[in-house]
Amino acid sequence: MNILIAIEDLRTGGAQVFGMRLAQALHQRGHQVHLYSHYAAYVNYPLVRQLAPDVSVLSFEAGLPGLDWLTQKAQSVFRRLGWVFEWREKLVEQHLRRTLERLRVQVINSHMIKSDYVATAAGTAAHPAVPVVITMHGCYEEFLHKATEPEVTLKSRQALREAAGVVYLTAKNLEIFSVPGVRPLADVPHAQIYNGFDGQFSPARQLPSRAQLGIGVADVVFGMVARGIPQKGWQYALDSFEELSQEFPQAHLILVGSSDYLDGLRVATTNPRVHFVGFAPNPIDWVRLFDVGLLPSYFASESLPNCVAEYLFCGAPVVATRIGELPQMLEVPGQGLAGALVEQNGRGLTDPAAFTAALRAYLTSPALLAAHKALAAQCFDKFRMARCVAAYEALFAEVQPAPAAGRA
Repeated sequence: MNILIAIEDLRTGGAQVFGMRLAQALHQRGHQVHLYSHYAAYVNYPLVRQLAPDVSVLSFEAGLPGLDWLTQKAQSVFRRLGWVFEWREKLVEQHLRRTLERLRVQVINSHMIKSDYVATAAGTAAHPAVPVVITMHGCYEEFLHKATEPEVTLKSRQALREAAGVVYLTAKNLEIFSVPGVRPLADVPHAQIYNGFDGQFSPARQLPSRAQLGIGVADVVFGMVARGIPQKGWQYALDSFEELSQEFPQAHLILVGSSDYLDGLRVATTNPRVHFVGFAPNPIDWVRLFDVGLLPSYFASESLPNCVAEYLFCGAPVVATRIGELPQMLEVPGQGLAGALVEQNGRGLTDPAAFTAALRAYLTSPALLAAHKALAAQCFDKFRMARCVAAYEALFAEVQPAPAAGRA
């Protein structure tokens, strides 16, 4: 099958990373696959080469030097004034439509809400029309409650009307279908499909080690990988670790990620057993050093965070918030959770002491840590990429148009 995976950009982020991983996995299954970015300047080529080395990358370019930058600036100004500026969007739509026709694409898989409505418009206008399967990552419920960009919600309704199929990660993603005027979910082919992960460690000579950070073999390492925004809960991880570190000198904290926000936290942190290691193109190289993975997130769009699958892949139990699909992600039927969950209210943790207590439990009970590590290894099975790809292939086949009458 000839498949185009459209994403607003190809930078670091849960939807983007999964889209690239899916593209590579579909290629390995024998499909012809293309990645499409709405912004040529927002393609992280080293990351693409890491995650989807065999997949072609296409992107919209305005043609004249500086024109796209000027268009984006104008769009931002108009938005601040409360006006809708669609010129760039229409240019991307036209470019994508021509791309679909030139490549003879059979199905589009779109990720991220702004990509969805451009992709469905392009797919509908193409000759022949190209069915679009939308993968919902949490953008829809975020924009439902975002008063600053009402046009996005309106356009998303049109995208859902025109979509040939919908993939959702969590029940939380379906909130949009309860809004009056939105096409009923029952009227569109749909499936819940967990993001797949088929981890590959870097060559041995490139792998980091505990020793290079001054961490002992028997020390307990907590770790966190996430986008570098406050809502992921980095400060809570630091605060809880700081509270415990004096009592437990064998404890360490590794933080994987990069942003101006994280740079500020690093400067403000004086504890020598907190290790800011920056951006990692292959985060599991660091996660393999973790005993416990952390995600005290209160991010509104949190659905099925990739980092949790990465933690489980490496056999690390998870201490996280009860948000999105996290309770189901960590559940081992009949045996409990591969970790611990604490509560959040959309603005932060409702009881930060409970998060600290969950970390303390692993420091005081090696037996608990060993038991939860065993559960984590079992829990990962639901995220195997082979399961994910097979489910996508089935939905892509379901949305293909019926052969024209008279054809074999």
